[in-house]
Amino acid sequence: MRRKLHIGKYTVPTLALLALMIGSVAAIAYVVLQFAATVTVVANPKVAFVEWATNSKKNTFNYAVNVFPSIKTIDENITNGVWNWDTVAHTSYLRVQGITNPSNVQVVYLKVYNGTTTVVTVTWNSGETLPQSWTTFTAAANSKYTIWMEVTAASGAVVGQASVVTVEMKVESP
Repeated sequence: MRRKLHIGKYTVPTLALLALMIGSVAAIAYVVLQFAATVTVVANPKVAFVEWATNSKKNTFNYAVNVFPSIKTIDENITNGVWNWDTVAHTSYLRVQGITNPSNVQVVYLKVYNGTTTVVTVTWNSGETLPQSWTTFTAAANSKYTIWMEVTAASGAVVGQASVVTVEMKVESP
């Protein structure tokens, strides 16, 4: 037991080295806990997009518009809106999540409104980081809202090159 281990210029008692190694290994301890979540697929959350042409609920949609360098293009009522088809109001959120070829886009402005009441606006200006933080709004019970979209193309926008503006909507207690 009094044997010594020589490492380089140093002498280490073997028993002390062995105790240190065992202590290091034994110091790692953990516990595993778990929970189970049941997920049920339903067609749409209580606040969804609405396709105006068919009056049907949508979770996603695509919208295309031509824009021109240095020009603001305005669409006061794009092909889809926002619909809270529930009997209670829901807190919801909107943001610009991403833009492909952002150098082609100077400004993106979104407004969600009902008649003359604006419930939320979101503006992205060239150079701002993406994704944006969420902007909160309340979707009133049994209400449909129009989406207004303005896009100003940059003065140096490349003709023929598309930019995809991805907008996200998040709904509490869907």
